[in-house]
Amino acid sequence: MRFMSKLAAVFAVAAALVAGGSAQAQTPVNPLLPTQGTTEVFLNGDLTFEPSNGINIDLGIGPFLNPNLQIGGILGITDPDEGDTMFRVLGFANYHFPGASAALPYVGIQLGYIDFGPSDTFAYGVEGGVKYFLNQNVSANAALRYLDFSEDGLDNEFGIRFGISAYIDRSGR
Repeated sequence: MRFMSKLAAVFAVAAALVAGGSAQAQTPVNPLLPTQGTTEVFLNGDLTFEPSNGINIDLGIGPFLNPNLQIGGILGITDPDEGDTMFRVLGFANYHFPGASAALPYVGIQLGYIDFGPSDTFAYGVEGGVKYFLNQNVSANAALRYLDFSEDGLDNEFGIRFGISAYIDRSGR
């Protein structure tokens, strides 16, 4: 039952992100920030603290549907201090809060599949962070992420993510 309530909460957040994604920002927006038609390609590394210390590496891609809403996919690997190496395939939706600054804060959800040693499972999580644009094509990223991949809530990852992103602009600006 606990799993179903967590899953319902994740879908509620996803619905709010999609519904809010159509709203356009009313504040002035920094011209460095991505617009509709821009695709982000990123490489991130995580330091996880829970359930044990480990290192994650993620490679992902995601187009911006508008200046606020981005969807995409992630391929990742985790090498924990203890236990089996984990491989994951996740989909994500991020909602961004563009403004006049070169910093682009966001919140997001992730849903997917994790394979760890003798078993595999459904995974879901939340993330919040900031992308700081060095120029129109590159940003440095930092975030906090929680990823749950068990019905009993005992298997999860909580960590700090750092990375770099490249942006391919197909919007014609």
